[in-house]
Amino acid sequence: MDQINKNESLTPVQDSSSYEPQSRSGASTFDNIKSTVADKLKSAAATLKAKGEQNANVSGYTDQASGWLAGAADYVREADPSQIKTDIQRQVRSNPTRSLLIAGAAGLILGALFRRR
Repeated sequence: MDQINKNESLTPVQDSSSYEPQSRSGASTFDNIKSTVADKLKSAAATLKAKGEQNANVSGYTDQASGWLAGAADYVREADPSQIKTDIQRQVRSNPTRSLLIAGAAGLILGALFRRR
């Protein structure tokens, strides 16, 4: 005999007392991760450059690799999640075979690392 309004039964109820915007906490976590990764890349670039200076035979290669790592660190530090997604999509569309090979190699390496633990 009680008739329930269809809109009332489908309307979700939110408890606004414990609601905290996820973007604020998510952004700070993402920024922390970006900063940590960028710092590690910069550190690896500096270490590689120092090792290259010790060995004249490979100094050209280590300088180039160090430059790539430093550039990657700058990219990560300035990265915007939507821009990263767009860059990856563009890369996969323009070079699908190479992208599959890179993803496969990364999967094999990660699998070997996690299997050893």
